[in-house]
Amino acid sequence: MIGFFRKIRKKLADDNKPLKYMRYAVGEIVLVVIGILIALQINNWNEELKNQKNEYSFYRDILSDLEKDSIKLNGLNIYYKNRIEHAGWLLKKVRNPNSPFENEEFGKHVEPLYIGPLPVTYNSSYEAAKSSGAFTNFKNEEILKTLNQFYADFEELNGIAESTLNSLESNLEPLMSSITENYITLESGAYVIMSDWHGRSGFYEFIDDIKDERNLIVDIKVFIQKPQFEHYLIGDLGRSFNALASLKLREERLVKIKNEIKEYIKD
Repeated sequence: MIGFFRKIRKKLADDNKPLKYMRYAVGEIVLVVIGILIALQINNWNEELKNQKNEYSFYRDILSDLEKDSIKLNGLNIYYKNRIEHAGWLLKKVRNPNSPFENEEFGKHVEPLYIGPLPVTYNSSYEAAKSSGAFTNFKNEEILKTLNQFYADFEELNGIAESTLNSLESNLEPLMSSITENYITLESGAYVIMSDWHGRSGFYEFIDDIKDERNLIVDIKVFIQKPQFEHYLIGDLGRSFNALASLKLREERLVKIKNEIKEYIKD
């Protein structure tokens, strides 16, 4: 290129045409600059297309994670409603001493309270993109903020679950240790509604197969009149109702986020 300009300049100088030379040289420079700008613009377009592709791929992964979250939330809704049903049945028996029931019925309703909740949020796609710095190239900051809040709010639900589990271990289990557990049967175990029920069925089958030959007489009606038992039931019911409220709010946010993402990527 430099050699070319030198030849042109020499010819024009020999012809004593400096003005024409200057116009031609400026024209060449402008063409080179335009070429560079076009190349940069094409590169920018390619980079934007790549970023958009990565962003849309990320949101499709998020939609998949949110679908798993929705299934888990539905399971937790069933779990807490089930817990309220059984704790409510027991509380009615506590507050109505004349209401008849058998030890087997007590087992059916108290056994599900031994199972602690297991809330999980599927945020691996979000955390992976966040840690890699991919968010800096994403355009829709509002959805990212909403997602960040959604995953951060999981701690509220997790806190309720931990409180339920802690109370179960520190209050219910020590209280129940004062009576024999021969009320546990395969039938009482069937009342435990959990997503991993098949993994737990072996435990109840095993316990049910070991017959109790002691002929022990346990007066459950006397036991449930202990103030500590009523206190536990009320606390458990309170946590369960709080969990349902938290689950409802989380499900509403999840649906809103899914709709926003689908609208954004036109999926």
